[in-house]
Amino acid sequence: MDEFFGSEYNPKSLPQRIDGVLGCAPHPTEVLRASARMLRASGLAFSREVEDRLLLAAGAIADRIDHGTALNPKKAAAFRTPSLREFLTKSGDLRRVFPQKIFHMLLSEAEVEAWDTCEGRGQTALFHLGALSGLITGIETPGWTSTRDYRWQIIGLCQYGSEEARAEEQPLMVQPDAVTISTIHGAKGLEFAGVFLAAVNANSFPNSMARRKPDLPLEGRIVEEIDVEGLADNETRDGERRLMYVALTRAERFLFISHCGKRTSSFIKELRPMVSESGGTVTDDSQQLLNELKYAPKEHLRDVRLATSFSDLRYYLECPHDFYLRKVLGFAPTIDQAFGYGRGVHNLMRAVHSDPKKWAALATNRPALEREIQGLIDHGLFYLRYTTGNPADNMRAKGLEVVANYIERYAGELGELTFEPEKSFETLVEYEDGEGGVLVSGAIDVIRRDNPPQVTLVDFKSGDPESDKHQKLDEEEMRLQVALYAVAAKKELEYQPEQGLVRYLDADDAMKAELSVPLNAAALTAATKLVATTAADIRNRKFSEGPKARQGGGARCSHCDFLGFCGIKQARDEKRGGSDSW
Repeated sequence: MDEFFGSEYNPKSLPQRIDGVLGCAPHPTEVLRASARMLRASGLAFSREVEDRLLLAAGAIADRIDHGTALNPKKAAAFRTPSLREFLTKSGDLRRVFPQKIFHMLLSEAEVEAWDTCEGRGQTALFHLGALSGLITGIETPGWTSTRDYRWQIIGLCQYGSEEARAEEQPLMVQPDAVTISTIHGAKGLEFAGVFLAAVNANSFPNSMARRKPDLPLEGRIVEEIDVEGLADNETRDGERRLMYVALTRAERFLFISHCGKRTSSFIKELRPMVSESGGTVTDDSQQLLNELKYAPKEHLRDVRLATSFSDLRYYLECPHDFYLRKVLGFAPTIDQAFGYGRGVHNLMRAVHSDPKKWAALATNRPALEREIQGLIDHGLFYLRYTTGNPADNMRAKGLEVVANYIERYAGELGELTFEPEKSFETLVEYEDGEGGVLVSGAIDVIRRDNPPQVTLVDFKSGDPESDKHQKLDEEEMRLQVALYAVAAKKELEYQPEQGLVRYLDADDAMKAELSVPLNAAALTAATKLVATTAADIRNRKFSEGPKARQGGGARCSHCDFLGFCGIKQARDEKRGGSDSW
């Protein structure tokens, strides 16, 4: 783009924000240069060399997308990111792009790994980049992001992001060490340890315009039906008082209210005696306030209950820093065409176990069996959001094959027993220190009702697609997952799980198609303890460690979603070692 689009009158538009923050025209080159100067002034590492290389990369990416121009390999050698070099030098027409992948490549070229310190200014900067990563997932359109559409998607993202977007709440486990700036309306339903309510000034709060009857652009009978008077605040300003109540009650521990100007807000006059009577401080001496705050008890003792799932805990078990980038800062992984394959297979398996006898009866007639499975696929049970054409057809065919093979292999079981597919649960695991607990939610793929309340828990692994390899669990993690499901089945569903089975749907060898998981008391106790200690580590923000050792060896960093901009030691070593996979 030659410039960033937006209203010249709306202060929230991107051009107006650029002017207000950077003081330059909304042209990409000028914005990058001004941003680089501001980053350096704030203490973040962003050298002139990195600045020039990033500008060169942005131009080359634009040429590749807009005009299909491939870059000379010698010129592409100036870039540090292997995936960017491959993208720019690959010949042939470019039919589709992946916005998140482009974002990751630019973060790598910008060397933001130097900011990845889990503290201070760098953490705040990465938190905002993570929020942008979350917004980018919204333009990863279903089916096909064409090179023609991509430009307009970016324009739309820039306009929406600057004017309306809000960072998602962090409901999972921990809040980032960052300040949330919000309107009072935007803070409804949320709580914060400390709240600063600024500019409670005359004519501003309560708003002098709140009592004005709105002039609606309507006419006819609808005007008679609407209580226009009721849309304005009343004489006692109850609407504005309710808004003030919302603001005051967002604070859990500390509340600061400030005002300025010669005239004092009527709300400030009413609040002064209330604050004094409740033990607070009313003063125009900022030093006094700081001294009192310095000796105030900071800890707010309460049970801390965190909410998560095994899928999210798994990220921490494999690499605490991956969890930090993904779940605390909000970075989204790149999307590829195979996204959704596993969910599609699981949808088919849910349908099979919802009516097992029907499918067992079809097991001896392969053509009829495949026709029935194809019917499920045709009805939308194998939806692939990011894939079309031959790749999508190939994945659906693969899904049909593995499900048909499963039905043939386990026909006897399907014909004799009953099942509960995708049984959802929530279970509370207490911390060992007694300070709260973690609420773990999830869904058991299948509960096989052997002799209720004795049951077997079955978990499916869909298998083959290369894009899923970074999500595959080793045997230790699989045993933990099934044992955790058993804890939930016992506590919440009142079953007595006797065993767990992990079934690999794409295994050619029948001997390797199933992993048995013991669910005795020792296994359940060990699983509960590991979940509790893992959640406590997350609560205590232990994110500076790299990946844990994998069963059977092998480097996790080489296929991590965030290798290009991860600053952990193992990631830096992997990049220095010349890996071509990031």
